[in-house]
Amino acid sequence: MSVNRNWKSTVLLASISTLGSILLGTALISTVKLPFLTRAGLLPWLVLLGLTLGASRFTVSISNSVGVNQSRKSVADAFVFLAVILYAVPPADTAGPATLLAAIVGFVSTYGLASRRESIATTAIAVISTFISASCYGFLATVFAHDLSREAGQGLPLNVFLVPLCVLAVLQYFLSTLATLHFVNIVDGRPRVLPSQESLVWTLTTQVAGAASAVLFYSAINGGGLPYILLGLLITGLVHLLYRFNEKRLSEVRRAEGEQRKHVEEMATIHMNTIESLAIAIDAKDQTTHGHVRRTQIYASEMGKLLNVGTQEMRALFAGALLHDIGKLAVPEYILNKPGKLTESEFAKMKIHPTVGGDILRRVNFPYPVEDIVRYHHEKWDGTGYPKGLRNESIPLVARIISVVDFYDATRCDRPYRKGMKREDSLALLRNMAGSAFDPRIVEKFIEHVEDFDRLIDAEDIQEQVAAEHPAHDYETQTEPDAGLAPDRMGAPHDDSGFRSITEAQREVFALHEIAQTIGSSLNLNDTVTLVSNKLRAIVPFDTCIIFIVDEKSGKAVAAHVAGEDSELFSHRRMTVGDGITGWVIANARSMCNASPELDLVGVSEDIAKTYRGALVSPLLREDGAFGAITLYSKSRSSYTTEHVRLLESVCQHASSALNNAMTFEKTKESALVDPLTELPNARGFYMMLEQRIAECQRMGNESLAVVSMDVDDFKGINDQYGHAIGDRVLASVAAVMRKELRQMDILTRYAGDEFVAIMPMASSQMAVIVGERIRKAVETQKFSVRTGSVIQVGLSIGVACFPDDGETTEELLTAAAKGMQGNKHSRKTVISLTNAPVTNLDAFR
Repeated sequence: MSVNRNWKSTVLLASISTLGSILLGTALISTVKLPFLTRAGLLPWLVLLGLTLGASRFTVSISNSVGVNQSRKSVADAFVFLAVILYAVPPADTAGPATLLAAIVGFVSTYGLASRRESIATTAIAVISTFISASCYGFLATVFAHDLSREAGQGLPLNVFLVPLCVLAVLQYFLSTLATLHFVNIVDGRPRVLPSQESLVWTLTTQVAGAASAVLFYSAINGGGLPYILLGLLITGLVHLLYRFNEKRLSEVRRAEGEQRKHVEEMATIHMNTIESLAIAIDAKDQTTHGHVRRTQIYASEMGKLLNVGTQEMRALFAGALLHDIGKLAVPEYILNKPGKLTESEFAKMKIHPTVGGDILRRVNFPYPVEDIVRYHHEKWDGTGYPKGLRNESIPLVARIISVVDFYDATRCDRPYRKGMKREDSLALLRNMAGSAFDPRIVEKFIEHVEDFDRLIDAEDIQEQVAAEHPAHDYETQTEPDAGLAPDRMGAPHDDSGFRSITEAQREVFALHEIAQTIGSSLNLNDTVTLVSNKLRAIVPFDTCIIFIVDEKSGKAVAAHVAGEDSELFSHRRMTVGDGITGWVIANARSMCNASPELDLVGVSEDIAKTYRGALVSPLLREDGAFGAITLYSKSRSSYTTEHVRLLESVCQHASSALNNAMTFEKTKESALVDPLTELPNARGFYMMLEQRIAECQRMGNESLAVVSMDVDDFKGINDQYGHAIGDRVLASVAAVMRKELRQMDILTRYAGDEFVAIMPMASSQMAVIVGERIRKAVETQKFSVRTGSVIQVGLSIGVACFPDDGETTEELLTAAAKGMQGNKHSRKTVISLTNAPVTNLDAFR
């Protein structure tokens, strides 16, 4: 096509250029032979030539209806018209001068503003159109002036050349404009688009102004004088200035329209994103139909093109295919995902979803008939559908299209109440129901092109339909698509053991047996979650496996273990129970598969989140409900099968007991080493950690270690006066103050009662004394609330011991520090009052 277009434009350009060159040569010869070039008439000709050159660059653009500039008209045409009036009638009687000036105007007005081909074509067309127009003018002027005699030096009267001048202006305008536009369209390969109305108005105004100015210039030459010249220039100048002002106004309007169009496009994008989000919400609730709405969208959009629906209907199909099941948000999930047949009452609840969906979208006020699709896509051709019982053409066309494609895709996919069909069986059922449930014309058109549609779906990789070799046993059940009462003759779900290979079954059974035998072999939580993820990989495919455990303190599900890709990223995941797929599974104690992973990946970078296509989550259960979940993400598959769900639930059943035992052991172990009041390590924890630190110091050789023993003075008096509850609260507050004054690497423990011991690795005796004094000052200056409006202050006795100077064993260090603390206590007087205790001598710490 491009080669053909170039060939045509080249031939056209050559023809125009050849004819224009011949006429231009003729004009040049006839102009040179004129007698005025050798007499006094030379000066006016040169002035006219100079004015034409100077005014040629002042142009008015001729643009088409889409805003593309295609040609130009110059104000210098006024001087071309003047040359026609002066020289196209006797005594000169030639179009040569006007043709020469037209060539100058055509070239100068386009040089540098258009391509070389367009510039040459514009110049040639200007020569041809002016030559023809000037010749016509000369003929008509001669006819009108036949009975008039002119004396030498006198021009034609106005009533003689007015009509020929009008013919000149109109003929020259249309010849030059239409020819130039036609040539540019051929060169650019654009359709034959006419000039815009705005361009026609301003170019015609410029043409008329040029003709009027030419009349005034002619009158000035024939005795009118300077006023006529000035008036002619004023008319031409004002018209051009008005055009420039209008052009500036239009450019601002176009810019504003462009911004408005951009805003509309952005709003449309937001609108469609909202629709996509609603579709994702539908997918998340009706998990067995993941991908159904997207395939339906492809089928519906392609059918709309084949049936030549309007723009509004096409948009409605695009949005309605996503939202046609939005009413299912009001249907209980146990009905949507019920594996057996529905009861009459359950089916009645299912049938409300078109009405509910229509009511939801009525408030959205879509500018195209999306509501009709949602409300009427379960109506039948014979009037037996729901909710209104519409029949034949009274059902909106867009709803009839969705009804067909929805049924086809629903019968191709597995549902909780039946198996999916092969394409041939589904199409056979669709054809049998044409004329009763569906519009026969739409059914035939769909069947004719269904293979093309399925190829598009394969390219989109949202194929979840039953493969060709999958048997179909229910194409005679007349089951409603996507929602309906399962007929009695469907019976129980078919046993699918025949479709799983013996090898896979043996591998799965062996893996499950191995999990059951080994999963409880360790009470260590980390060992248990690692073992579960390693064994799980052998039977359920995943790219990332996360084992979430609910933290009892925060109430959030925390990633206890991550295996697979992006493990570092997911190791810090915390999920609110009830949010996302994992949160929903934990909150409802039910598995979920094939919901969009993006529901679970809020907060994860988009680049990583969009690589995951499938998700499968099952809860970890105990007597009081779910305490966690196993979440599997896949990058390679967009859906998991019911077999995968069954296997993961089986693993979770074994893992739940082992993980619960490990958590109980960890909790018991932690409570044995931690003081519940202050949440600090207790005496047992102190001995364990101090022994570890002493062993490290001995291994390092010259590493120092300090033990600081601290006792709250006369704490028994606080318990006696205010009670043990307030005493415990004060003690916890004292511990918090102490912890703030220690280094991050230091370990503070509650040794017994009101006695605390701090372990300070890599601390010298001097550093320990300084830190001890800092702790004492912080505690003794702190005011502790005991009752409303009543506060107390406490004193603190401190003793310090260092490894290896004061001892090399746990008992030796603790005894030395306790001895120093007792000495410090006896050497000072502690007062519990509203004033600070006096500063003591640091030597008393040792």
